[in-house]
Amino acid sequence: MSNIYEIHPKIGVARLGNSPDDFYLSPETIGGLPIEYDQSGCVTSKFVHKYKDSVGRIKRQGQKFRIFKKTDNAYQELRLSDDDIEKIVWTVHIANKKAVWYTFSELQGNLEFGQENSYLNQHVPVNNPTVTDSDERKKLIIDPGPRTIEVPGDVVQFSRYNIPENYEYGSFPPISSGGSQINSLGELRMDDTGNLIALGGYGNVTGDAKIDSFRGAGGYWDDISDGFVMATVVLKDGTKIDAGSAWLIVGSPKYAPELVNITTLYDTMYNVGIRHLKADPTIYSTDSHSNKKEYTPLDGYNLDYTVNYTLQIKPIIERMQSYRWVADVPYLSDFANPGFNLADPSEENKKNRLKYFNYFRVPVVPEAYSKLTQQLDKGPNQLFSSDGIPLMPLNSGDNSVTNSGPIYKFETLSATQYFFMHQWAAGKFVVGETASKTLPEQLDEASVGNCVGAPFSPGIETTWITRNKSIYSAPIEFKLAHHHNGGNAQTQQHYVEYGLSTIIDEAEGEGCEPGDLTKRMAIPWQADFQECTVQMPNITNPTINQFADGTGIEVPPAYYVYWWPPQSPMHIITGSLEPADQVLDAIVSNIAGQPIIPAGQRVPFQRGVNTTQDMINNWNALGFIVNQGSEEYPYFVESERNSKTFGQLAALKNSSQ
Repeated sequence: MSNIYEIHPKIGVARLGNSPDDFYLSPETIGGLPIEYDQSGCVTSKFVHKYKDSVGRIKRQGQKFRIFKKTDNAYQELRLSDDDIEKIVWTVHIANKKAVWYTFSELQGNLEFGQENSYLNQHVPVNNPTVTDSDERKKLIIDPGPRTIEVPGDVVQFSRYNIPENYEYGSFPPISSGGSQINSLGELRMDDTGNLIALGGYGNVTGDAKIDSFRGAGGYWDDISDGFVMATVVLKDGTKIDAGSAWLIVGSPKYAPELVNITTLYDTMYNVGIRHLKADPTIYSTDSHSNKKEYTPLDGYNLDYTVNYTLQIKPIIERMQSYRWVADVPYLSDFANPGFNLADPSEENKKNRLKYFNYFRVPVVPEAYSKLTQQLDKGPNQLFSSDGIPLMPLNSGDNSVTNSGPIYKFETLSATQYFFMHQWAAGKFVVGETASKTLPEQLDEASVGNCVGAPFSPGIETTWITRNKSIYSAPIEFKLAHHHNGGNAQTQQHYVEYGLSTIIDEAEGEGCEPGDLTKRMAIPWQADFQECTVQMPNITNPTINQFADGTGIEVPPAYYVYWWPPQSPMHIITGSLEPADQVLDAIVSNIAGQPIIPAGQRVPFQRGVNTTQDMINNWNALGFIVNQGSEEYPYFVESERNSKTFGQLAALKNSSQ
């Protein structure tokens, strides 16, 4: 009987905050509350209900990584107090490669669409193109080098001031740049049981270039990052055991922590595992592909497979309904509550299920794109069904912005989510929970299940690269392939000798380096966050999106769709009962004749933020959307908004006019 040691979650998610000391831990369920963390090093049993510290600064979200010993199919969580363990040594290397990568260009560069769609073939420019020397370009990477921690209670910074002596490639933005200074990408801590607590940056932005789109601009840096997590377990007899590797993504704050995207990053990665990595041949088999010339989204899927309504269907419906708290889409809420029992598998109910299913937009996988997106009935460029009802989901697609590269105007479910819905409509489903998942499986799902999985333009935490099978180590869909030697001590030594690459593309099967999962994101992240809440794509011509005539005005007829409301809310319900807050809110909102904004009013989430610079300066003053009701009777309202900050901003703008 052999033992296997594994780190979980396989991909963990930390989040930025500007509080220097206060933080909490990431949720351990999809849509769950984060977990309080005692500064003494102990995890409490309490859930987070306040996301800012005592002076209104956003707490960072830390990710806890644990080591499990797997014997057959049983998992045991390792602890330093175990009789045979001497110590646990964690090593983490995170980086930010945005400044050296290609300018984000929607789906251009995504090799799922073929080599002709590569960055070079599509003539996509790089960020900071005037820096051409390879050594100088490498210095544009924010790369603090690797850090190691092995003593409980220690704090190890990813700082410009403690770059390891043997790591000659350490680099940070020049101190003379404009904006707030980036001196750190975060820190590592170790709790009393030997678990790793990884924390990201503080939301700082360095640079002063002109920003005129959601992509941001070269000449900027932010403290978003990602990279590998490794661990070695040292036994008391001196034996050293390699516990493998995991990955850390540091994203922006999740302002609606309990609300979940219709397609999560878990759904996206699961879809890759099912379709490309043989994760579950009972669902999908490449050997069963249809030989028909025409495309159907169900090719390769097992049409005899029985889905579980509770686990595979109900979450999709509930997520659509939950958008009502963060966006004005009444039809989604109504659609999630049709006039029949969604959980009824009877033949009599089949016509209702089929009609419901037919309102979902048909996904088109990249390999079928060139022939199908423009003419496929109910495809990703079609808004309305034949009876005038908007197709679902009612979100923007991966490229509803430009007229270059593959155009997907409206979101679809993942191919596997769509298959599940098909099986449900056909009556091939059961209701009720199945066997419970192990704790490692639960942690793996929760970490990415609370991230955006669609649409990707570019996204919030990461982007479409997570749909590329080439970045994963088959058949485990959550384990990333490393650029060098699969994630071990030799991997670390490779970076000590050569540093990080400015040109390697993991989409070509090269494996991932630190910084690769976030290098395609907006630079700085606030540019995308401020601008990408809604989109208004043209709905009559599949080849035209907005700004086709170069004027910066959407090409009518257009339609108003959303991006990622659970991560970047658009319309919310005010919750403050403080008189001063309600008065200041009215000044900021500038609603004619309204002296206050009372609690319970529907208002824009970003009121008071009008430019990217406003967002760079005041992202930390925005509120969080929290449930002050119960699970049975939810009532999500805005909480902890710094109204005084926005009041001062409004007063300053008014005085300058």
